Amino acid sequence: MIEKDKRYYLDLGKVCNMARVKVNGIDKGVLWTAPWQIDITELIREEENTIEIEVANLWINRLIGDENEPWDGVADGKWPEWLINGTERPTRRYTFTTHRFYKKDDRLYESGLLGPVMIKTLKK
Repeated sequence: MIEKDKRYYLDLGKVCNMARVKVNGIDKGVLWTAPWQIDITELIREEENTIEIEVANLWINRLIGDENEPWDGVADGKWPEWLINGTERPTRRYTFTTHRFYKKDDRLYESGLLGPVMIKTLKK
């Protein structure tokens, strides 16, 4: 039950590094600094509500993760044939680099929505 004498805040807890928030289909924008809270009072309904939180992984984590796949980049100073010919990539890598900057066992950085996520209230 929504109480009219209160304001409602979505608290994302800990976020590394940013999060886009939608409440009932309405974009509330991007949170990119602490505190990871946003006022949702005007958007919530008595009936069912939908909250969407979109986060992205850090690029360094993606590069490290791709090291679990075989290398399909530049070798001996030559561009890979799949890239030159515009054909399907032979591995499941997401990234393309001309050099191997990381190893598959390198430390991953905290990234994404770490939480805890909760709705907090505050008297008006």
